Amino acid sequence: MPKRALIERRPWLLGSMVLALAWLWLQGSDTPGLYLLLLKAAPLLLLAVYGVLRHRGNDTRSLAGMLALQAIGSALMDYMPLIALNALLVAYLIGLGMFLVHRRAVMDGGRRASALALTLGTPLLCYFAAERAGVGVPLFLGLALGGMAASAWISTFPRSRVGLGAALIVAGNVLGIAAMGGFSPAIAMAAWPLFYLGNLILATGVAGELRLREDVF
Repeated sequence: MPKRALIERRPWLLGSMVLALAWLWLQGSDTPGLYLLLLKAAPLLLLAVYGVLRHRGNDTRSLAGMLALQAIGSALMDYMPLIALNALLVAYLIGLGMFLVHRRAVMDGGRRASALALTLGTPLLCYFAAERAGVGVPLFLGLALGGMAASAWISTFPRSRVGLGAALIVAGNVLGIAAMGGFSPAIAMAAWPLFYLGNLILATGVAGELRLREDVF
């Protein structure tokens, strides 16, 4: 099984990280826009492949759908923002549904408070970022994003990985919205790495936990 894992799964994960670094290196270069668009989408698409190979089931198919739609939304944001925003919206609704299936039956007060803060705070942060950038971002995108992050936080998946990954995805989205107005190059540079890192941590956390549960039972 370890050799099979190395052949079937790890190269997809490694390829995702390599292409993410390549996109960071090449953005702003003379590389044609179409190639950069494909390169920006590729890391999350490879993460989606990794997820379904790591554990085959309905949850990892949902995870792959969420990752693939985020890849499309991220890549098309500068070219077809309406399509991009709708792709992201559907992605976070899929994630919300997936994590709600694994909702904890019993939660402590701290976890409930954190989930509430993510649910209500995320759309507010998206709104203020869009207002500052002078762009229009639908409020329901912020609600879906916040709902996804909150449901990940209160799920039975490890909070140190899946919850953290969801929080980083929120941060990357908020910074990405703020950067749409050309407010600060530093914000634009930080947005996508946070977005990708969050998805990397979340995807490996979900797929790894599902595989662990399968091995146990």
